[in-house]
Amino acid sequence: MSVPLPKGWTETTLGDLIEPRRAKADPQATPTASFVGLEHVEAHTTKLLGTTSATAMKSSANAFKRGDVLYGRLRPYLNKVCQPDFDGLCSGEFVVIPENHAVSGAFLKFRLSAYDFVDFASHLNMGDRPRVDFGQLRPFPLALPPKSEQSRIADTLAGLFEKIDASVATLQRCQEKLAHYRASVLKAAVEGDLTADWREKHPDVEPASKLLQRILAERRRRWEQEQRRAYAEKGKTPPKNWKAKYKEPVAEGNSGLPTLPRGWCWTTLDQLAWSSSYGISIKCSAEDAGLAVLRIPNVADGAIELNDLKFAPADYIESPDRLVAAGDMLVIRTNGSRDLIGRGAFVQHTPPLALSFASYLIRFRLVEAVRWLSVLWDSHLVRRWVSENCATSAGQYNISLRTLNKMPLPLPPFEEQNAIAAATDQLMAIFRQTASAVTSQLATVQCLRQSILHRAFTGNLLPQNPRDEPASKLLERIASDRRRALKHRT
Repeated sequence: MSVPLPKGWTETTLGDLIEPRRAKADPQATPTASFVGLEHVEAHTTKLLGTTSATAMKSSANAFKRGDVLYGRLRPYLNKVCQPDFDGLCSGEFVVIPENHAVSGAFLKFRLSAYDFVDFASHLNMGDRPRVDFGQLRPFPLALPPKSEQSRIADTLAGLFEKIDASVATLQRCQEKLAHYRASVLKAAVEGDLTADWREKHPDVEPASKLLQRILAERRRRWEQEQRRAYAEKGKTPPKNWKAKYKEPVAEGNSGLPTLPRGWCWTTLDQLAWSSSYGISIKCSAEDAGLAVLRIPNVADGAIELNDLKFAPADYIESPDRLVAAGDMLVIRTNGSRDLIGRGAFVQHTPPLALSFASYLIRFRLVEAVRWLSVLWDSHLVRRWVSENCATSAGQYNISLRTLNKMPLPLPPFEEQNAIAAATDQLMAIFRQTASAVTSQLATVQCLRQSILHRAFTGNLLPQNPRDEPASKLLERIASDRRRALKHRT
């Protein structure tokens, strides 16, 4: 059963209510004009973040007047709507909507940002870059209040959202502080400050240089084991002096590197990994037909994420020794984002299903120090080194296996690694708990915004004024104006 409309309201459609402004302009002919692109409108908030000069634009643009509503028709799920308080030009990806006798621009701005309209527009077209046109939006049904009530609603929403925006800004500042807190914890951990008191109380622990000797010995043992297995699979006996083919990883000199705490030493990723390799190049799909293949989205927060898997074809077979296993580290080697390059995921335990990994990931099979590297890898030491040593080509950032192998890494004594892990676990638990609470509050605020919009556009935000002219009269005038315009054209 449909809910009765508030007194004075009327049912209509977007197409019966408004008509877009279709004026075009050459940005080069109006160099002093302000230009609004999609990037200048904040998603979900109706905020205009800024403008640029029209002289920077080459193609034709849409012209708009002060008070017009700009609706972003590209990727409508981004919910980009604004109402500039100046005349200017905008991208062709905006529908320009002037206010008229029946609808206030301020009211319309909020109405087009409500979830029911966003959901309607977002399901009209599919693809990576869905784009709607006004003809598709015309059938959208909405309840129209009297013009005076529209103004009261818009003014009330603006006041409420100003308070909500202040709350969001506070929560975002909390997120920034939390990010600084996390970075400070990691910095203290990887530079030894976090365990300075621990070292004073444990002066006689085995130095990291001894640990590194054992790691290198184990690295060679695992290489020899792998070689024997490979020969056995081929039905061959290892040739004479086959062990001489082993290449001992040699760290470059420590000149220029920071001084480490007592008992620590410098090593490299090559020394800590007994094997390394690129992933597979094979077309994958979301259909659960074959072997699961880890991709960049599966590298998240230092661990592998299994919620968005793609799969190899059903007939693809991977050698068991090539599958992802406990002790592996997966590193992103190529991406358009500089920040993602070098990000890693550590496999602490045997995965719950068979996994391969894609070619834009590199897998390092670590001898030891997995827990230490999981602390170290997201620190400023690694991030700065990756940023300084990655290459760029055709808009893509890349870092090779060969380059990563040479990365200098600080190595604490084994006992101190455990102390660092315990301390960071405790501090990071506080970080995660607080960050989760802030994220939850931000989500609640967004839900509150949409809840307020829903109340506003169902007539439940403000009381109605019986003296307001009914909205049906507004639509009658719109229809009359259109008939006169049509008659004039003919």
